[in-house]
Amino acid sequence: MTQPLRVIQSVHVPARDRRATVVLNVKLAGSKGERWDAIGIGCSEADALNWALESAPAGVGWLVSSWSETYGD
Repeated sequence: MTQPLRVIQSVHVPARDRRATVVLNVKLAGSKGERWDAIGIGCSEADALNWALESAPAGVGWLVSSWSETYGD
């Protein structure tokens, strides 16, 4: 049986009050040669890089090897 779609209320935030969103393509490297590509999202480069690191598979000591901006102001 299909479920009806629910309406999600959103609050309009004027453009001047919005924080810029940083979206990065991030390449991660592990100490044993592992490689991982991730997308990082945040309000700053540091936030986006942390997001990418946190989204990588667990159990590997990941390091950021490079990144490039995908979208942002």
